[in-house]
Amino acid sequence: MLKKIIVTVSLTFTFINLNAQSFGFGCLGLVGGYGGYNYQQFQPGMLETYVNQFNVSSVATGGKQLDKFGKAEGYRLGLNFFRAKFSGFFITAKGYYQQLAESHDGSINSRAGVFNYDYDLKLKSWGVGLDVGIPIFNGLHWKILDGALLINSARLTETVNSFAGTSVQKFNNDKTELGYSVGSGFVVEVLKNYISVEGIVAYSYLRIDKMSTDENFQFKDLVDSPDANEPFIKSGGFNAVLQLNVGFPL
Repeated sequence: MLKKIIVTVSLTFTFINLNAQSFGFGCLGLVGGYGGYNYQQFQPGMLETYVNQFNVSSVATGGKQLDKFGKAEGYRLGLNFFRAKFSGFFITAKGYYQQLAESHDGSINSRAGVFNYDYDLKLKSWGVGLDVGIPIFNGLHWKILDGALLINSARLTETVNSFAGTSVQKFNNDKTELGYSVGSGFVVEVLKNYISVEGIVAYSYLRIDKMSTDENFQFKDLVDSPDANEPFIKSGGFNAVLQLNVGFPL
């Protein structure tokens, strides 16, 4: 699937170069920025295995169970390199940065006292992509296809508070993780050609393989009898974005 997206992006850029003279919005179209809310579902792998094992211990000692991970929220900030109108449709080339977060806490009781655990997961992505759409009627456009290639990273911060004090461990992904997003959406113009509100629904592929601290302590070492081949996050899922676009003519 990733190869197909790369081919599609390459062909579209070739098409744009061949048809540069047909841009609307003046000479070359619009350039501008955007920002908004981002919601991402994902399927945890070893992270879920760890949460399940934590909850077994928590129930056995009368502590507080951890909620399962899989729904992160945050923001997206980006740049529309250009948004150009052709005959009957528009096309946009863009890049963006997004940060998502999800946090849960739990506790385990012992004879020595209560151990309180806080887990803060942050997912960061850099993306570059294209979208193609058509006007439905004045002020409303349908984005038929919205596609992007992503570079993903993750950090899980474990904070433990107990009678002995506070300890913190930060786990980061061991290598660069590639992903993609494919979806569709609508653009509502607030000020024609310059300010618009955009909504996108998509599927985002997200996989994070191994996680470790700077001291090379592996996340899998927190798990009893771990499956060495199980990724920290095994797949992505539903993604929704609501953003405000601001454009300027080139």
